[in-house]
Amino acid sequence: MQTETLMIGTELLLGQIQDSNATFMARVLAENGINLYQKTTVGDNPGRIKAALDGALTRSGVVLCSGGLGPTEDDITRECVAELLGRPLEYHEDLFESILARFAHFRSRITENNKRQAMLPRGAQAIPNPHGTAPGLLLEDARGTIICMPGVPSELKPMLTGQVIPYLRKRFGLAGLLHYRVLKVCGIGESRVDDLIGDLINASSNPTIGLLASIDAVRIRIAAHAGSLDAANALIDPVEQAIQERLPGLIMGKDDDTLEQVVDRLLLERGWKLAVLETQSGGALAQRLTAAQARSFVGGRVLPNPDLGGRPAEEKALDFAGTLLVECPDACALALVAEPTEHRTAAVFLTPEGRADWEIGAYGEAERNQIRTAVVALERVRRFLTGQSNTM
Repeated sequence: MQTETLMIGTELLLGQIQDSNATFMARVLAENGINLYQKTTVGDNPGRIKAALDGALTRSGVVLCSGGLGPTEDDITRECVAELLGRPLEYHEDLFESILARFAHFRSRITENNKRQAMLPRGAQAIPNPHGTAPGLLLEDARGTIICMPGVPSELKPMLTGQVIPYLRKRFGLAGLLHYRVLKVCGIGESRVDDLIGDLINASSNPTIGLLASIDAVRIRIAAHAGSLDAANALIDPVEQAIQERLPGLIMGKDDDTLEQVVDRLLLERGWKLAVLETQSGGALAQRLTAAQARSFVGGRVLPNPDLGGRPAEEKALDFAGTLLVECPDACALALVAEPTEHRTAAVFLTPEGRADWEIGAYGEAERNQIRTAVVALERVRRFLTGQSNTM
């Protein structure tokens, strides 16, 4: 079984909204062992929508569409499906009654154009939408199956997982699933990770291993096809163990773990608090800890880059860290002081178990550099707290 997704909406092409539906659909399809062959995005133009649908049906047996099912003049998905397949639109009174009930539930006033949402191509069936007023539609044709869902993410997501996926699994006899586990590495680059586990990646088949780099972390994805979740995990476990052995102490966390949460947990296990002082990073470190609701974080300061007066940045960072300890005597102190002429940041971490010093290089333009500095600093703190080497 091969599927394609067709994302419909001029706002997507203009970059006015982020296409979260496409990402969600791809992930859910993969998790259910359904092959996604291609994704296409097209604007609200009837000729282009029909051309995109026609092309998708020549390549794939199932086409999943998002968007264009509303009541307005530019919501033309149902019309395009009807014209392409030669199945005229038909009005369904029972469907309109259900739409009326949805409006009453939402205490909204219905308008005449909402009757368009009760129109379906001949032979199509409506997909109930308990989270909105636009029903989806499902049409099986000699050319393939077309499934259209609303473009509103809060409506599409439950429709896909609760109704469309169960239909596809039953209709095409899908028994297996794809399950993946993500290991996260911070503070070293994708090329270094690849150098350490590249042979495992090349030798992988089921599970497969893939790398995805971002400003926050390198993600190592281990994906397994199996008949059940337990069977998939049994395939993944030894592969993870092999990767852990290649990257001792460098796996920060898994799946939804964030670096801030991990560091917070490690600090709380020791009963330690954390105060920070930042210059070049501009508060990025404090912002991340605050967003993670880190209970160990007690605050700190954000200052402009100081005049070092010829002194090393490390000395100034140590001074700042000492000041933090005076102001927050029950906390550890982490001070980050930039040395712009040398394109680096000096970090000093003072704790009840000793002092650690690090040097963090510059990474690209200003905003990216601030985020990267905060991430590397937190990763160094994590390694200190777990007794790991900082040399890799």
